[in-house]
Amino acid sequence: MVLCSFVLMGAEGGDIAPDERILLEEQTSALQHKISALKSEQDFLLFQKAMYSTDSKYLIIDFKKRTGQLKYKNRVLMDFRFKMPVKFHGYGLRPGMLVITKKEEGKNDQHAMAFGKSFIMQWKRTIVPPEELRIPAIALQKKEMLSIYYALEEGALAYVVR
Repeated sequence: MVLCSFVLMGAEGGDIAPDERILLEEQTSALQHKISALKSEQDFLLFQKAMYSTDSKYLIIDFKKRTGQLKYKNRVLMDFRFKMPVKFHGYGLRPGMLVITKKEEGKNDQHAMAFGKSFIMQWKRTIVPPEELRIPAIALQKKEMLSIYYALEEGALAYVVR
């Protein structure tokens, strides 16, 4: 009888205490954040590996730092900084791969490149066409814009980093 009472004392409650439940929920959310960060890092590394094997130039764009890189294989050809409109913070863009869908050559070296409906990369004095006013434009210096414009062709890839 005494032995049975010791066994039954340990099996009194199957519920987790509220403090333990909160602790487990916090740990679960922290692990989910780590998983998503590792998945995005894996996606970026797979992108770089694919670009290395395809032997083509590509862009890495970081909207948080307002910087970018023109790369070939794993070498950095050029670092650049850009300006964004006040209303556009780049938060709506998901990290990942984008394609240059359109290149426009304007007068007086006013070139622009469109990345689908995501954003437009242009020289700071270029005027965005009226049909593309809803698409935000980031502005580069003239020398940097011309270098990127002539280095990349339509269909080239870019990767947005967070």
